[in-house]
Amino acid sequence: MQLASRKESPLKFRPHALALAVLASLALPGHADEPLTQTSITVYAGGKPVATLMMPIGAKGNMTAAANHIDDGDMGAHFTGNVQGKLTLPAALEVVFYGEDIELKSEKVSPERAKAVRDLEAMAVPDQLYRGKSVTGNLSPEEWKKQGEIDAANMKRLAEIVDAFGWPGVRFAGAASQTAFLVLQHADHDSQRKYLPLLREAVKRHDAIGGDLAMLEDRVRVADGKPQLYGTQLANNPMRFQPIEDEAHVDERRASVGLPPLAEYAKMFGLSYPAR
Repeated sequence: MQLASRKESPLKFRPHALALAVLASLALPGHADEPLTQTSITVYAGGKPVATLMMPIGAKGNMTAAANHIDDGDMGAHFTGNVQGKLTLPAALEVVFYGEDIELKSEKVSPERAKAVRDLEAMAVPDQLYRGKSVTGNLSPEEWKKQGEIDAANMKRLAEIVDAFGWPGVRFAGAASQTAFLVLQHADHDSQRKYLPLLREAVKRHDAIGGDLAMLEDRVRVADGKPQLYGTQLANNPMRFQPIEDEAHVDERRASVGLPPLAEYAKMFGLSYPAR
């Protein structure tokens, strides 16, 4: 059997970067006159995608890669067979990757989508402006009033984004998808009930975190006067868990969405579980 010669493919993606989402703070924005793009690296196994790394919209950087086979395209390349590559990020930081079947893909991003993602990113700090001062929620009425006004404004913008694009999951918003969840988690009850089905669907397609869905499911159920399913919601004075449905199996349900046992969760609030 004759093996294909090993090929080198130096790829330079100037309008965007191969900076991983966790390194987004290191990425540099593109110039205003450059088309906005977003790059992703997808790993395949048995011909099916098993993991994708998304880059920040409009970030910049370079990549070089080598593989037994390289299929180049206008917006990316597909590498198969002993793939080895290197991402060069801002500040000369380098990330090495390797595998058997990896695809590099870049897509154009509309200005409207880019603005939506930027708006979501901007909500992260105000979402925690007051509530972030206390794990137990012990804020003054005035502080809660101000936080409530912020929450309402954030939810109004999130609703506009959802109406235009659907639920802003990881594929759409990257790390900012977590902020979208927090905004909904802190929104009014009607909004939570309205958009809960969209979050359920996002989790099914691996576009949102199961633990986030569990928290929203519990919050909506408690507000509706029903026992919660996952034990994520607590009551104050004294601090305690809200009633839990089928409590004997709560840890099984928690494990199914990636949450730790309830006893570990309780320790975060200085509680013991089961209560003594």
